Amino acid sequence: MNIKKIYVSILAMSIILLASIPAFAHRVNLFAYVEGDIVYTESYFSKKRKVHQGKLQVFSTKTGKEILKGITDNNGNFNFPIPDAIKTDRSGLLINLYASEGHRAVWTLSADEIFPETESTPAAQTQTSTLPETEKPVSIAPTEHTSYSGSEIAELSAQVKNLTDKVETLKRLIISQQEKGPGVNEIFSGIGYILGLFGVAAFFLSRKK
Repeated sequence: MNIKKIYVSILAMSIILLASIPAFAHRVNLFAYVEGDIVYTESYFSKKRKVHQGKLQVFSTKTGKEILKGITDNNGNFNFPIPDAIKTDRSGLLINLYASEGHRAVWTLSADEIFPETESTPAAQTQTSTLPETEKPVSIAPTEHTSYSGSEIAELSAQVKNLTDKVETLKRLIISQQEKGPGVNEIFSGIGYILGLFGVAAFFLSRKK
């Protein structure tokens, strides 16, 4: 291998690596969660760069049918109430995001996430009636209704708000943890390392000649 071939190889490798930078720098992310009766979605390229006017398609995971469409706002958000069809089928949601330059992301919300409440089964309700006489639970006399003062209610409301804030912080942490993959600085460092190896090889080959 002569020096000319080495430089051609270096140039080809540099072009390939440089072409991969936009793919990493503009990777799109989608995050969705449910609070109450509302589905919240957040779309972003990075923490500071949100997806503007991104197209969202929402499908039923049970039937595969498209339920609705939406467009992200300037903050990368698109929120919608849980569709009636999903409530009827007790289905999950598959959300597709189509951003600029052909970038795409997918997020799935399971039925358990959308409908976390559980109903007691008939078997559980009738279990005590089938127990032997000696194993039936002892009945406990009902206690008197306890009333709460205004200060106790206010304290409970403050605790609920504090818990809600912690949950919101956890959601933001999950979003930030999704932003994985090498950044532009890491990519350029890798290019420099590879070019350095080619340079060392070219130096020793030239000394042999």
